[in-house]
Amino acid sequence: MKYSPILPFGALALAIALAAVPAVSTAQPAPAPTPVPMPKTDFSSVMFLTGTWNCTQQLRGSTRPDTSTTTIGMNGAWMVTQDTAPPFDQYRTVAITGTTYTGYDPTIKQWIQIGVDSGGGYGMSTSPGWQGNVMTWTTKNPDGSSATDVVTKNSDTETTDAQTTTDAQGHATTASIHCTKSS
Repeated sequence: MKYSPILPFGALALAIALAAVPAVSTAQPAPAPTPVPMPKTDFSSVMFLTGTWNCTQQLRGSTRPDTSTTTIGMNGAWMVTQDTAPPFDQYRTVAITGTTYTGYDPTIKQWIQIGVDSGGGYGMSTSPGWQGNVMTWTTKNPDGSSATDVVTKNSDTETTDAQTTTDAQGHATTASIHCTKSS
């Protein structure tokens, strides 16, 4: 009987194929990943701020109108305020829009606000929270400027603010703001 030269190659191909077949494993499947819990901020003390507010601000001897709408956003992690202030005097000839994110940092036990606007303004403020019906925000910016904003809750539909802003050279300006909730 004559052997075919193809037979050894067929045996080799069969051996390679068998080696490539995965072996049955008795190992357990990998466990499902554990989801990382997302902490939710307790917004109950500031929830009255959600909605649309109409505000007036006394600034440089003029009354500046302002409209703000606040919602809960970013998967419940932040209050998001969209703000629009139209042109109101010879210095401000274009509308300024801004967005402020308000949340709570349990590590430092402080409320946090991070804001930016269409005029290039920015800032980060902190507050320890309500002391009665007053919440005081403190801002220190990298450019050396600082500010305090004392917010008074007159009711669930009315607030007043007393702001003091100090530039990097130490010049302070003050402003008062009155807001009423429209919806």
